Amino acid sequence: MRLLLVEDSRLLRERLRGMIRAVPGCEIVAEADTEADARLRVDQLRPDVIVLDLRLRGGSGLSVLDYVKARQPDVIVIVLTNYGDAEYRARCLDLGADYFFDKSRDIDTFLGVLAELQLRLFDAAGDDAGMVGTAADAAGKRGAT
Repeated sequence: MRLLLVEDSRLLRERLRGMIRAVPGCEIVAEADTEADARLRVDQLRPDVIVLDLRLRGGSGLSVLDYVKARQPDVIVIVLTNYGDAEYRARCLDLGADYFFDKSRDIDTFLGVLAELQLRLFDAAGDDAGMVGTAADAAGKRGAT
């Protein structure tokens, strides 16, 4: 599963990179920290999944979300933000976000969803050799390593 990581904080991007790489089958194809760079990477790389922060240097994750869903509606967008209140959640879902998670509370759930998506996309591609189990199994294996 090809993933674009859009996060303005270098430190948090590094932490997320390590967590995402621990999910079997997840490949981070690029990272972006600005709205302009995120748009460029979306157009160039056409990722399967975008992990998107709402606060970006030189713009907004909301604008990126709107841009992505207008051009590539099949791309799965996971909003991962510190602004987890109901207003932001509703706005993101209205713009087409597939998932919305609060960084401070939902990291484990976010990682479980990534594992589940990877299994679903992998199976849909017909390449499921060696990939047996559920997202919970994958999450358990990550925790054990």
